[in-house]
Amino acid sequence: MSDFYQSAAWQRFQRELGARLISGEGEGWRYFARVQRDAFGPYVYAPGGPVADDPRALAEAVDHLKREAKAEGAYRAIVEPPPPITAADVEPLAERRVRGFRHSRTQAIDLTRPWDEVFADLSTSRRKQFRGAEKRGMTFERSTSREDFDVFVELYHGQGEAAGFEVRDADYFGRFYEELVLKDAASMFVARQHGEIEVVGITIDDEASKTRYYLYVGRQLGNNSLQISSPFITWMIRDAHERGFRVFDLFGISDCDEVEDETTGYTVFKRTFGGETVPFAGTWEIAVSPLKYRAWRAAQAAKRAVRG
Repeated sequence: MSDFYQSAAWQRFQRELGARLISGEGEGWRYFARVQRDAFGPYVYAPGGPVADDPRALAEAVDHLKREAKAEGAYRAIVEPPPPITAADVEPLAERRVRGFRHSRTQAIDLTRPWDEVFADLSTSRRKQFRGAEKRGMTFERSTSREDFDVFVELYHGQGEAAGFEVRDADYFGRFYEELVLKDAASMFVARQHGEIEVVGITIDDEASKTRYYLYVGRQLGNNSLQISSPFITWMIRDAHERGFRVFDLFGISDCDEVEDETTGYTVFKRTFGGETVPFAGTWEIAVSPLKYRAWRAAQAAKRAVRG
């Protein structure tokens, strides 16, 4: 399994944003990572990577990453290898597993089957909503219009303000539009009811892995948009199927099923579209400069003690 955060298109986008990158590639592995900085100095972060075929390839990738990171003066590296790599494969190479970066599981729909089989995996209510969408004045389309994209940004910022989550600035989204939407690395979909935009969804379409990732959604903050969201997602899944994608990745569910938290609701919602739960190896820290890494860990522990 690959990861769009390690795709060539995402790497170009990061360069356009002005990020400093390191990268490497070998037999069965590849990665790129951003060079970032905190109060202790530079560190590197490989979102969704390294991509490796097996534990041997992962070890080679991590060795290369550590050498490149050391040349940048980094004291630690953060990695997130996608499947088939497991947590057990990463643990011997890393210092610790960390939280708060990316989801540790996702819900992925197999699109290699006939559409009737994919559609049959949706819950009864989702199938009913999709079949009745046209009667309720709903229309769905793919768009590259900057006007539609600006509506998405407005809606998404509105959601962020209402829910209290941070949203990237206008410059980020402007470059996202230029580098990804207009170059077909990302797709934008618009849902209207009676001609008015209710929802705008953004997907990343990774042609290399034939996977569509459901990345962003901006919607009107009302009951109408909630009713239209379900058939809208089904339409995007069908569009991916018609375009020959092999997987539709709903991009993130809760870390576990045993304990309810703020992510449980959207996990239940995403699973109504079928698919299988795919676990990830997680996010791990690797010491590039062991002495400085231990000093950083000690400083972090001291801060926690003061807050406690």
